[in-house]
Amino acid sequence: MTTGRWPTRDEARDLLWEFTQSDALRKHGRAVEEAMRACARRAGVTDPEEIEHWGIVGLLHDFDYEQNPTEDTHLHVGGRILRERGYAEEMVETIQSHADYMNIPRDTGMKKAIYACDELVGFIGACVKVRPTKKIADLPASSVVKRLKDKAFARSVDRSYVYGGAEAVGVPLEEHIAFLIESLKPIADEIGL
Repeated sequence: MTTGRWPTRDEARDLLWEFTQSDALRKHGRAVEEAMRACARRAGVTDPEEIEHWGIVGLLHDFDYEQNPTEDTHLHVGGRILRERGYAEEMVETIQSHADYMNIPRDTGMKKAIYACDELVGFIGACVKVRPTKKIADLPASSVVKRLKDKAFARSVDRSYVYGGAEAVGVPLEEHIAFLIESLKPIADEIGL
């Protein structure tokens, strides 16, 4: 899939900010961007441009969500916007693949990674906010695993995505959680964790 072009990091950030006013959603995009870069390196990607592509997918995966929060609109509208702007079909399809309801096969490492990062990064953020220090540096992976079992905690997080995501990337859940926590620590201040 080589049709279209990939946006630069600055263009991707500008697009996110154009469609997303919520500081929390902007920070979520930034967090998933960083997690995706880490996943690219874990998957053996060494080309800096390719690592950048993984990050851009993370940054933009929910860019249309604030204006289109339903399964009937989220990712459908976003995909159309990205295609209208001439962006790479590989990027569009990868972004759209992060939701089960889009029924897009997760047949690349990047598609598996966005699925494995999105919900879990959000859940990790929720876990940080209830820690006494409210700092990701003090969040053990075991605490996240325990909170996942509490259905009342962060109820909007779809646990099937969390479990399915770890399975998709072929990493045990607690190990994947620990990996994502580590990937977010360098940008903790920027994303409010």
